[in-house]
Amino acid sequence: MRKILVCPVCKSSDIALDTGGYTGKYICKDCGYIGIAIEMSEGEYEKLVESEKIAKEPKREESKIYKGDEHRRHE
Repeated sequence: MRKILVCPVCKSSDIALDTGGYTGKYICKDCGYIGIAIEMSEGEYEKLVESEKIAKEPKREESKIYKGDEHRRHE
C-alpha cells in the first residue's frame, strides 16, 4: 500500500513540505499546522477517518422520546 502523510492536528492528508523541504517540516493546507507529519498507509488513514466520523456523530437522545411519552402518561 502507498504511504501518505497526515496532519496530526486535523487529520487531513492535504499537506506539503514547508520552506522547500529544507527543514523537514510540513504545512497543512487545511488548518495551517506547521511541523512533523504522521506517515501511515492508505488503509490506516481510512480507518482513522472513519473513527473520526463516528466520534463526531451526535449521540441519540432517546430521553426526548421517553420524556414525551412520560408526559402523556401523567396527563
